[in-house]
Amino acid sequence: MKIIADANMPGLEVFARHGEVVTVEGRHINQDTVAEADALLVRSVTRVNASLLAKSPVRFIGSATIGTDHVDRQWLVDTGRVFAHAPGCNARAVAEYVLQALLWVCQQQGKSAASLSAGVVGMGNVGRRVARWLSALGLTVRACDPPLAELGEDVGYTLESISDVLSCDVVTLHVPLSDTGRYPTRHLLDQERLVAMGAEKILINTCRGPVVDNVALEQLLAEGSGPATVLDVWENEPHVPASLLDRVVLGSPHIAGYSLQGKENGTAMVYEAFCRWLGATPQVSDNPGTLPVLEQNVASEADLLALLQQAYPLPEDHRRLRASLAATDPAAAFDLLRKEYPLRQELHRWNWQGSASEPYQKILSALFERA
Repeated sequence: MKIIADANMPGLEVFARHGEVVTVEGRHINQDTVAEADALLVRSVTRVNASLLAKSPVRFIGSATIGTDHVDRQWLVDTGRVFAHAPGCNARAVAEYVLQALLWVCQQQGKSAASLSAGVVGMGNVGRRVARWLSALGLTVRACDPPLAELGEDVGYTLESISDVLSCDVVTLHVPLSDTGRYPTRHLLDQERLVAMGAEKILINTCRGPVVDNVALEQLLAEGSGPATVLDVWENEPHVPASLLDRVVLGSPHIAGYSLQGKENGTAMVYEAFCRWLGATPQVSDNPGTLPVLEQNVASEADLLALLQQAYPLPEDHRRLRASLAATDPAAAFDLLRKEYPLRQELHRWNWQGSASEPYQKILSALFERA
């Protein structure tokens, strides 16, 4: 069996038990790459559709990602191919990113995060974890997810309309990118909705770049009438407009979920599906080894931010992305930032040796729980 895999996927050695694994940069996977392959393992940068696979013998496709907008799933079904992905694999990593970004912006603005209201748009695995953690910090959380509201699903929060949650102090986006159906999300935040938010709000986007109209956002930020914005995702990745990056509070190269555990979870979930397809028994192990130590008492939001930044200094991602725009080929530099991303451990893989005052015990418990 020949298995083509994105070179950025960790833990591929488990697949080598079942055949030859050939690693290729995700954006370079093409028709020639898969011409003799039986299985294809990708991340979000590879477009999986008829153009790629129509002449290929590939029958199993695994994407070690939450989102699937890069995959023509209906075509795979119609042609008898098996597809698997990894919903929720990096939910903790994204939630840690959102929490730190919010605390950092609030510190810059002289605000207390706990005094704010937060609108969580999209209540899947990531959105629900973000909602729980923001509630644990003390924020008033409101939620929006029209498809789940239509199904009557209980997500622990009353599901409201997008217009209602945009009135919150903070809006954080966790929806898939879709162009069809009853609830398309491309430009979910268009010019009209961004104008309605105003300059006093905070906007965090860690899902897909085109969910926010980047042109409209940049125009409003240039006029001083747009929300304080954190963008991990960009409308035309890997191309990041320097003019927009200059105007956001924090920007990063689509790495909110790029923890070691998030990547490993994605590979493991795809591997389990691959073994089910083969009728084989998965052989995986979880041996975290010695946990690194964090020493930080938490008696304020500033302390909590300092703790988060000991484990993962988010402003460094902003600095690296800004520096990459000076490269001869900024798009290639964007991809290189992702390929060579520093090792990042989620908080539950740290040994916290500190104390927390009563208002912060609930959020600290959630951050370091193993589940």
